[in-house]
Amino acid sequence: MQFEDSDLFIARTMKVTRDQLWKAWSDPKILAEWWCPKPWTVRDVNMELRPGGASQMVMCGPNGEEMPQNGCIVYVKEKECIVFTDCMEKHWRPTGSSFMTAIITMKDCADGVEYSAIIKHKSEEDKKKHEEMGFHPGWGKVFEQLEEIARGL
Repeated sequence: MQFEDSDLFIARTMKVTRDQLWKAWSDPKILAEWWCPKPWTVRDVNMELRPGGASQMVMCGPNGEEMPQNGCIVYVKEKECIVFTDCMEKHWRPTGSSFMTAIITMKDCADGVEYSAIIKHKSEEDKKKHEEMGFHPGWGKVFEQLEEIARGL
């Protein structure tokens, strides 16, 4: 995949199977355990892993912060790829605003699964904002949480 100046990328080799990762993605109760870096939590998870399906939840911060995450699943290839965006909601309804589109991939490798995320932003300014929000440490922590949860599945 070709990267642009407004993209962020993170990848890890996880010592799990794609079946375990898929289960962590496809069960809303399990997804809620790893989705955001602790001490943040999520509630009201609605993740419909099909094109046009919902990608919705509320991220809750330790000081009472609430960040609704409303989006749409764009593409799914089971146990291989999930693409979601916030520029649309369920059933392809435009939101009127957008921040990012995420492309998640899972590929078998010698040590487990190469798990990656490409985050596409509409501008370099939005990319910088995401970096300043703590993209790399935050998504890195989420990757660690996901791997830990997936190992137990």
